[in-house]
Amino acid sequence: MTQYTYAISIEKENGKYFAHSEALPGLYGLGDSLEEARTSMLPGIRFYILQCMKDGKAVPTARTIYSETVTISID
Repeated sequence: MTQYTYAISIEKENGKYFAHSEALPGLYGLGDSLEEARTSMLPGIRFYILQCMKDGKAVPTARTIYSETVTISID
């Protein structure tokens, strides 16, 4: 069994959580909570990988190796 690891980002807009991954363009998740948005990505990621394999395309590798939220103050 091969395991694939991808960083996902989750943003909040209009009370909904929106998930996406830089490595998997066009794949998005949505939920009423962080967990729902994250979980909604999993079937899509699986399908994306399987479709790449079926089409003979390279499975994308994770590009993000580190992510952090920063805060700045501006007067």
